[in-house]
Amino acid sequence: MTTATMMATTMTATTATMMTTERRIRMTVQNRLTITVAILSVLALTVVGLVLYTVEANNVEGRNTAAMAQEIAEMRSFAQNGVDPETGERFTSVDQILSQFLAQNRPDEDETLFAFLTDGRVLYQGEPNSAVNGSAEFEKAVAGMSADGGEINLTIDGDEYDGYVLPITSGPGQGTPGGGTPGGATAGGDTAGGDSAGGSTSDADNGLGSFVVVHNVTASHADLSQVMQIYVVVALAAALLISGISSVLARRLLAPVTELRQTAQSISGGDLSSRLATRGNDDIAELGRTFNDMLDRLEASFETQKRFLDDVGHELRTPLTILSGHLETMDSSDVDDVDETRTMLLDETDRMARLVEELLILARSRRPDFVRPGQVDIPSLLNETLAKAKGLGQRDWKVETPPAVVLTADRQRLTQALLQLAANAFEHTEADQSITFGAGVDSDSVHLWVRDEGSGVPDEIAADIFERFSRGSTEGHGFGLGLSIIMAIAEAHGGTVVLDHVSRGAQFRMILPKGPQ
Repeated sequence: MTTATMMATTMTATTATMMTTERRIRMTVQNRLTITVAILSVLALTVVGLVLYTVEANNVEGRNTAAMAQEIAEMRSFAQNGVDPETGERFTSVDQILSQFLAQNRPDEDETLFAFLTDGRVLYQGEPNSAVNGSAEFEKAVAGMSADGGEINLTIDGDEYDGYVLPITSGPGQGTPGGGTPGGATAGGDTAGGDSAGGSTSDADNGLGSFVVVHNVTASHADLSQVMQIYVVVALAAALLISGISSVLARRLLAPVTELRQTAQSISGGDLSSRLATRGNDDIAELGRTFNDMLDRLEASFETQKRFLDDVGHELRTPLTILSGHLETMDSSDVDDVDETRTMLLDETDRMARLVEELLILARSRRPDFVRPGQVDIPSLLNETLAKAKGLGQRDWKVETPPAVVLTADRQRLTQALLQLAANAFEHTEADQSITFGAGVDSDSVHLWVRDEGSGVPDEIAADIFERFSRGSTEGHGFGLGLSIIMAIAEAHGGTVVLDHVSRGAQFRMILPKGPQ
């Protein structure tokens, strides 16, 4: 095997593999809809979850800040009042203020109250928290704020803590809770057991203490995190449920499309009998009905085409056989035989040319430009057609007095149809028999007819008289395309042709819609 052959083989195999892979990864409309709905559901639920988390997290932060501000405000008020609510006596030291306040208050959940006394001891109120109690980082942060007070933010052992330090001072002539409050509030300058204590602070310890409120932010968000975890599970379950329901609905809604594809595939195999089962009144059902109508037209067209080709092949086979037979038996040395054969062949070629011309007319009748509508005056049309029909030969040609009506139609095509009817009548009448043109009108149609007094149409062929290659007499003159051409002209105008039963002869009548006047 040559290198070129090997490369060609490899490329062919690669192409086949790629085509197989492409077919394998091709997604159906149902899958695309299901995936799209799933993605949109997840995105919507994610956005809702983020909004909920953000709002609730802000609410938690707000509650924490409000709780710390409340504790600071209560401590400030307690210190400024300077009176022990249990004994009614005034406080004599900062340590007494801090310790008494802690003894009388219960912190909120995830909140701890600390009192840094002047002698270095640290008291707390709340749930024990080993991470904060005794934490050097926590004590360092409080020491840094002990003079001016303020907010502290710490991360200890992976947990986040927010706090506020309120300095409590006491000295000769003053005992002031210093610093501001969370959220920007400022403390007043009243003393804790100062002048109002009547100089009792002279025996108090001079020093600086601190009141600290600490919130475990991580613990505060624990419940929110748990709720959000539940939300994620529920949201995923909801997304899966929505995706499953959308898949079922998509499969049911797209079932007609799948049937449409399968029907189209069967049509490509030559089966035109399949039809879609249509239910409901939605767009899919309307598509199915439209597709079924198209199949009806295609099946009728293919059947007509098949019959037409069979008939054409049969009609052309005879003159071709005649031409071939006479050419084969002709004696080229015999002048009379050559002339006789030539005359016969020219006659057959004329017949074939006429057949081809009539077939072309029938083929063009399906085109939208086969007729060119205009305003046609019916009396003028019949009189003009009568004048042309007289050229066919000696007959008693007549026109019944037509109504004064104007028809929207193709004048040349109507003339062609009437002359064809006249030619048919001429072939089936004698010289002294009459052929009459006439017209009538009703509420929405105009009737044009040609009536003769000839032999008429036999009952055995009357039912098929308008079929192609069906002759209007048992003798079988002509190709049998004349009435088919007349029917094609009438149908191109939105009308039809009928054979009326008359006492003598035959009457063919075109029924045409009036159209816009």
